[in-house]
Amino acid sequence: MIKFTAGHYATVVAVFMGIAVLTGCKKPDTDIGIEYAQDDLLNVNHTDTLALQFHTVREDSLETSHLSTAVLGQMEHPFFGTHRAGFSVQLRLNAPDIDFGSNATIDSVYLTLNYTGDVYGQLSPQHIVVTELADSLTLDSSYFSNQPFETVNLPLEDPLFQPVVLNPSETLYIGADTIAPEVRVYLQNEFGQRLLDAESAVYESNQAWSEYFKGLLVMPDPNGPSGGAVGIDVVTGISRMRLHYHNDTDSAAVFDFGINALSPRNNLFSHQWSPPFQALDEPSILALDGSQKAGVFSGAGLKTRVEFPNLLAWEAERSPNRAVHKAELWLPVDPQYNDSRYPIPTQLFILSENEEGTPISTPDQTSIGLNINGNYDAANQAYRFNISQTFQQMLNGSFPSDRLYVVASRAGISLQGVVLNGPEMQNEPGDTTSLKPNARILVTWSE
Repeated sequence: MIKFTAGHYATVVAVFMGIAVLTGCKKPDTDIGIEYAQDDLLNVNHTDTLALQFHTVREDSLETSHLSTAVLGQMEHPFFGTHRAGFSVQLRLNAPDIDFGSNATIDSVYLTLNYTGDVYGQLSPQHIVVTELADSLTLDSSYFSNQPFETVNLPLEDPLFQPVVLNPSETLYIGADTIAPEVRVYLQNEFGQRLLDAESAVYESNQAWSEYFKGLLVMPDPNGPSGGAVGIDVVTGISRMRLHYHNDTDSAAVFDFGINALSPRNNLFSHQWSPPFQALDEPSILALDGSQKAGVFSGAGLKTRVEFPNLLAWEAERSPNRAVHKAELWLPVDPQYNDSRYPIPTQLFILSENEEGTPISTPDQTSIGLNINGNYDAANQAYRFNISQTFQQMLNGSFPSDRLYVVASRAGISLQGVVLNGPEMQNEPGDTTSLKPNARILVTWSE
């Protein structure tokens, strides 16, 4: 099982313009202006019948520390199942050496989490569980999407203020106050009072504070209803935990514990898959046949493995002087699996692996001036990838793997997926559309 990290996904973000010239170690040529050339002069050949094998693969895990966005909520997706997202985070002092004053008494304590504007699924209020971490997080450590975090004490959220609104378009009304949209999770006053009563040494520095208070785990209640998920900003400092208190000299004092780029943090995801991917809930099952339908889902969810079982036999039938001009992978999407309430990703990525199984970028992704694409083509109802250099190296035997992986964009900061048609998908009887429904690779070459 390949363990993809957020860093490996990030290597494929750049999309370049142009089409590569592909010859490998064989006949040099160029496809510049090929669309204007006459096929009979260049002896150009085309095929879209090369055999493909698809499997839907469950992600083992994804490194999700150090990301700029968290996701919070539990979403029911009509094609994939139930998906739960939350995060762990260490809070930082907005100022050291704080003195809460004489007879400091808590009035309220709450998390205020800033929206990014990202929405996944149909939103409704949810029960948000907040617990205290048993161990500190560190910025120089890597944490993963399925990592268990030990917690201490009882949940900190105040049940009187549950469920919590999750909706970046909904204004909050707190008493007589009107509040701009935010996720506000009230915590129990006993917890706030404990912070006020802590020894002054706790607040001398962020190091002393983090040794005293390890951080928070913020998750939707797994036994609660699904109500969609939202993106949370965890780097700008607008998200925070706020204390309202009073003392002998100040009747309305406030202190903030910030969440910012210096806060160690990690995104957490869990999935319960529905048909046709339900079997992946079994730990012993790592992949499912994708000849008809294959899946890609972010949040360390699913990826599609693509293999070329007859590639060497196909190459053996070609002339020694053959030159590949272009190889384009088409991944159609059945319109019935493209629900506007659960929009599919606008872009997918392709990765591969080396001999040790470590994720690597493809040659197309590391070539300057090459347009890899991977964007959803609404007119053709398909994702399209230029994998020309990768295909050429596979033919030459210089590519380290015979596998490619189609993975989600924004893999560690979203809950979004798409059901892809497999290579054996056929038109329904009576379907008169001109669009081919099956996944395929279109190869153009001359010899």
